[in-house]
Amino acid sequence: MTYLAFLVATGLYLAIGSGGPLHSDQWHQSLARRVEALEPDFWLGFVLLVVVPCAGFTLAYAVLEEVFGAAAVLLLGTPALFFSFGRLPWPSLVDRFRSRVAAGDIEGAMLALEAVGYSDPEVDDAVSAERDGARFLLYEGFQRWFPPVFYFLLLGPFFAVGYRLVVLGAGNPQAPMGRLLSLLDWLPSRVLLVTFGVIGNFENIRPFLVENALDTDARTDELLMQGFELASTGAESTSVQQVEHVRELLKRALGVWVVVASVLVIVS
Repeated sequence: MTYLAFLVATGLYLAIGSGGPLHSDQWHQSLARRVEALEPDFWLGFVLLVVVPCAGFTLAYAVLEEVFGAAAVLLLGTPALFFSFGRLPWPSLVDRFRSRVAAGDIEGAMLALEAVGYSDPEVDDAVSAERDGARFLLYEGFQRWFPPVFYFLLLGPFFAVGYRLVVLGAGNPQAPMGRLLSLLDWLPSRVLLVTFGVIGNFENIRPFLVENALDTDARTDELLMQGFELASTGAESTSVQQVEHVRELLKRALGVWVVVASVLVIVS
């Protein structure tokens, strides 16, 4: 049932994208405002913004399991995983960034990213700006699907939901969860880097993996970008082609993860 829920949620997400009631986070924003009014420390904020909603989900799951048995994974696990997927309209965002870079409108390309949460690091030249944009898109492409699926298949719906709640709370100054998010990204990002090596240039990326695999202080977005660049050696290197290659590599990595999950289900 877990595998079926994974296939259904992934299929729906690929077909219709983000949005809908499950991706309406007004309840979380309302909860965050109430938590901010309490001026909590980190752990209280974490409990109120992540643990309590997850506990509510677990209670609902337990009730459904009593009524429907193993089918509860499909009935609640599917919407839980869909909820855990990223909110940004990533494919259209890549298209907008790519088209504006192709037209030479670097400022417009970066403004399109800033509108959805990109923080301008005050880069000095167009080449650096384009790379930062590609890095942002690569990380957003990673966190929108890969960690939720990783935790869903490995640990269950509770942890997939928890991951998305940490992402939603990462920008909350009253309960900063950026460090916790980095820890949650650690293992899925390394698995994705290995996937890049499998479908790209493994010989180039292998020394990088050996050197950086255990580095818990490395920024996930920069780690993924460096791994992408190494795995993509030999591919076209213009900015437009680089962004398109980010899309293609993530699409192929998604396919690899689906195939591996399917094989593991068959042999288990």
